[in-house]
Amino acid sequence: MSLKHFLMAGAVTLALCISVFASDVFDIVFKAVNGGTVVFSHDVHTKTTAINDNCTMCHEKIYRNKSVRPVTMAEMYKGKSCGACHGKIAFPLGECGRCHTIRDITFNVKTVGNVIFVHAPHTKKFSCNECHTRLFKTGRNNPVTMAEMERGKSCGACHNRKKAFPLIDCYRCHLAGDLVMKCINAGPVTFSHSFHVKTYRCIDCHAKIFPLNYTTPRVSMTEMDEEKKSCGACHDDYTAFTTRENCVRCHDM
Repeated sequence: MSLKHFLMAGAVTLALCISVFASDVFDIVFKAVNGGTVVFSHDVHTKTTAINDNCTMCHEKIYRNKSVRPVTMAEMYKGKSCGACHGKIAFPLGECGRCHTIRDITFNVKTVGNVIFVHAPHTKKFSCNECHTRLFKTGRNNPVTMAEMERGKSCGACHNRKKAFPLIDCYRCHLAGDLVMKCINAGPVTFSHSFHVKTYRCIDCHAKIFPLNYTTPRVSMTEMDEEKKSCGACHDDYTAFTTRENCVRCHDM
């Protein structure tokens, strides 16, 4: 066999070996601290035009086949690990959601209903680094009050009428459900937040008429009618139907 044919046969054999190796590799799951899991798919990467089943593009130049220590995002931005390609010949590292599994976050807020932060609609409009870590550090953050948000902290950095709807649109985040009030000598009353917020803003009632707590004192029908307390502040036969009559419109008789 001539040297030319020998080299050609060797090249074909090497290509077949690389192809077989690439098809047999498995996905790798990285558990990132405070950043969700990252699933690295060999299959997706080896099928790209840049790699084209050439495993030597990464091994051993970027990754050694033996276990190595974790690489930080800061190091990736300097060109190490995934950063060798991402930002140069692949999508940038700032598109975190394309690798990191992000989840919805539920904030337990007393008296005003829980808030579920959904990452999906936010990441469609903003890049992850617009919030992390300038506004929110990865992992658990300290609670922030509405007063602090109004000064631009946390959600208030965007929810200021300029970038997103204002903080006073409380119902768009807080899951304020229906309230069932038991009445003496009358049927219970179910107060529907969803019905009222179609006409009024949350600040029309809270905390001017109703404080944000579960210890609001009982108010009699006489106080509602004559002193315009509680529901009587609006149900005065002018803003809304009067409390003097129409009992069955609220009470489950």
